[in-house]
Amino acid sequence: MKKNLIAIAALALTGSAFAQVTITGNVIMGYKASTTTALDTNISDRVSQGITQNFVGGNNGNPVGMAGGLGIDTTVINFAATEDLGAGYSVAAQLGFDGVSRGGVAGNDTSLSLTTPVGRLSFKTFKSADYLSGSFAAVGGVGMDNKVFAPRELKDSIDFTTKLGPVFIGLAHFEQASATGGSTPGVGIGIGAGGTGAASATGMRVSSLSATYVEGKVIANVNYLSYDHREEGLNSSYKDVIRAAAAYDFGGFKVGGGVSALTTMSGAILSYSAISGSYDVNSALTLGANYASATFAGTTAQTYNGIPRAAGQLDQSRNGYGLSATYALSKRTRIIANYANWLPYGVGVAQRNEESNLLLSHSF
Repeated sequence: MKKNLIAIAALALTGSAFAQVTITGNVIMGYKASTTTALDTNISDRVSQGITQNFVGGNNGNPVGMAGGLGIDTTVINFAATEDLGAGYSVAAQLGFDGVSRGGVAGNDTSLSLTTPVGRLSFKTFKSADYLSGSFAAVGGVGMDNKVFAPRELKDSIDFTTKLGPVFIGLAHFEQASATGGSTPGVGIGIGAGGTGAASATGMRVSSLSATYVEGKVIANVNYLSYDHREEGLNSSYKDVIRAAAAYDFGGFKVGGGVSALTTMSGAILSYSAISGSYDVNSALTLGANYASATFAGTTAQTYNGIPRAAGQLDQSRNGYGLSATYALSKRTRIIANYANWLPYGVGVAQRNEESNLLLSHSF
C-alpha cells in the first residue's frame, strides 16, 4: 500500500508552496547459507580464474567455504514527486535510499525525468537489473549476475524514450565504473568525474540504442551497446554488445529467455544465454526456475600483471540454475525461498557454488 503525504517541499523558500510526495519502501530480512569454492591450487589455473573473475561472473560476494547467518537482505525507501507543467509536459523525481543498517544509510536509484508530448528525457544514477536474469527475460528463478554473468555496475545516465505504436524506442548514454574503463569498480562515477579526465577518474562510457515491444501478453527487447575507452587487442576491453530477450504470459504460467553477445577488442566473444519460467500454483504461491550459461571463446595471448596467458587459456564455459518459491501472506507481505547453484570459474575447477535464502519481505 502506498502512502501519499502532503509534504511542504518548498515552504522554506516560498512559505506557501506544496508538493505531493509518494513514499514507498521494502524491508527483507532472513537467513542466508552459502558454499563457495576457493581458487584452484594449481597456480596457473589460479591466475586464469582471478583474471576471468574481473570480467565474467564470480562468487556473488560470498566468503570462501561454508557460511550462513541471519541479517538484512534489502532495505529500500523511495520518495517520488511529480508536477504537471501543462501542455503535455510534466516532471517526475525519484530519490532512493538503500542499505539501511545501524551504521547508516547509503544511496539507492535516483532519477529526474521530463515528460514531453514527443517522449521522456531522464537523468539517472542507478544499478541496472541484469539484462537476462533480472530484467526483460526474468520471469522466474534467481538473478545470475556475479554468478554466471558479470556483476552489475553503477551507472550515471541520460536517456530519451519515445513510443511508436506498441514499440518504445530508447537512446541512452551511460557512464559507469569499470576496471577496464577507469575509476574504482563498484563505487560509481559522480558528477564532473565520469565523461572526461584522467584515466584514474574516468569511467567507461556506453552508447545504447534499444527497441521494446509491449503488446498484450508479450514483451520483447533488442539492444545494441557501444563502448569507448577501448584498448586495442585486449581480451578484457569491451567493444560492443548485441542482445535480445522476450517473455510471454500464458496466464498462470510465464516463460522468458534471451541471448547476449559481447565482442572484446581482441576479437574474443563472451556469449550469454538464459531461460526462465514461473507458475502460479494458486493465488498465494508462485514457483519459479531459471537456467543460465556463459561461454568466453577466442581469447588471445596476453600478459596480465606480468603473468603471460597463452591464446585460448582464458576460454571457458560456465552455467548455473536457480529455483524460487514465493508465498504471499498478504498484498504487502511475502515469504521468499530461493536456491542458486553455479559453476564459478570454468577454468580448472569443477566444484559448484551454492546459495540458499529464506526471507520475509514487507513492502509499504
